[in-house]
Amino acid sequence: QMQSAHSFFQFYEVTMKVLSILLAMAASAAAFAPTQVAPRSVTTVNMAAGEGTYIDEERRFVMNLILLGSAGVTVGGLAVPYILFFVPPGSGGGGGGVTAKDALGNEIIAKEYLASKLANDRSLAQGLKGDATYLIVKEDKTFESYGLNAVCTHLGCVVPWSAPNNKFMCPCHGSQVRTN
Repeated sequence: QMQSAHSFFQFYEVTMKVLSILLAMAASAAAFAPTQVAPRSVTTVNMAAGEGTYIDEERRFVMNLILLGSAGVTVGGLAVPYILFFVPPGSGGGGGGVTAKDALGNEIIAKEYLASKLANDRSLAQGLKGDATYLIVKEDKTFESYGLNAVCTHLGCVVPWSAPNNKFMCPCHGSQVRTN
């Protein structure tokens, strides 16, 4: 369900981009298309010395429409993806979490998992993108509200939990982290 919503937003975003490009091309092409104009008869206009030149109001109106139309399409084409960036992709039901999996790729059932673990246990599971993630069991035999990514951000190795030292200790570069 989460993936279908994500693919819908991707499809919507691509559709809006294509639509905005087509509208911009149509609006700009219309500006250069020749129009059929009835031949005008030449008339002389007696103007006083202080009066300005003749301004074709219809042409000005058309040019203003083209200008406003192309600006509107451009702003709309930029505004829609910008606004959609702030719309969360998983706005449908569920808790929005990621299902943890064991080493074999089977989903972890919370009740069974907690029954088989001791308090303050930190065991590896598969988290986001299959990365090793620690599931932490609290004193009251419930899960922490988060999982810790076990992959070192500096050198990429898996950081083990050292129970005797009560901290995570990176074997690659010696960094140590205490969770409490």
